[in-house]
Amino acid sequence: MQDNSISTFYQQYLDQRPEEKNNFLGYFDVFSWNQLKEDLSACDRLQRKPFYKIALLSGDAVYYSNEEQIRVSGKTIVFINPMTQSRFKTADIHFTGEYCVFSDDFLRGSGKMATGSWPVFQGHDMYVQPLTTENYDALRKIFRELETEYAASYQFKEELIRNRVLDIIHFTQKLETSPAAGRPAQHDPLTTLFFNHLEQAFSHISPRHPLAYKTPAQFAQLLSTPVDRLNKTLRKSTGKTTIALLHGRLLQEANVLLRHTSWSIKEIAWCLSFRETAHFQNFYRKHAGCTPHEYRTA
Repeated sequence: MQDNSISTFYQQYLDQRPEEKNNFLGYFDVFSWNQLKEDLSACDRLQRKPFYKIALLSGDAVYYSNEEQIRVSGKTIVFINPMTQSRFKTADIHFTGEYCVFSDDFLRGSGKMATGSWPVFQGHDMYVQPLTTENYDALRKIFRELETEYAASYQFKEELIRNRVLDIIHFTQKLETSPAAGRPAQHDPLTTLFFNHLEQAFSHISPRHPLAYKTPAQFAQLLSTPVDRLNKTLRKSTGKTTIALLHGRLLQEANVLLRHTSWSIKEIAWCLSFRETAHFQNFYRKHAGCTPHEYRTA
């Protein structure tokens, strides 16, 4: 839907700030609210970012993600993964934010744990955690250390920065409260792989690049596992069957495309790999209780 390259991100959001380049294993950068462009219209466009993002915020704002409004107020930390579609608004003139962005390769380093396996980055929902002033100050100190170390010439600063980012993740997860979206952590490896592949399948669909996988058999083949085993694992982890999860994700993406693009219903049907528009309309009516046109114009 959007050009999600890192270069495009800098062009849209950051004022007179070049794309950072370094010799790290993956991508990393850190910046603050006052470095963003005065024209923040790009923030109000629903899109995915090309990296993992952690935002330490102070003030009132609203995120829009997966058909939900998520209000943040006071001190808050937000985690967003590359598969999450979101947009952002604030009218708070005193709003401030500290941000760090990074790729999976950077945070993983030489380890084996994928970034999407951390509870704060699982699934396609945002993870939003309100903070006390004490917790906010502790996290802000770590962000300041990130800025200092990133600007330093220390030979091993990549590992040092990676450890500080992990400190932020661990600090937040140890607060032991549920994220705003209320999703449970998924610990089963097959479940985690399924959701990672599911989000990747939807990440860059368009009329020119329709959805490649949408059936239990296709995902089972992709994960090199029998269909029955995948279904049993997902039922145990989520309480839902494979087909129910796939249909739910299809409906969610359909809602996003209907509400936030100008594509015709025929083009959206094609994006979601429905060969006939009528099949898409029947699917949508069955699961949403209304037609695509009724949802779009509501």
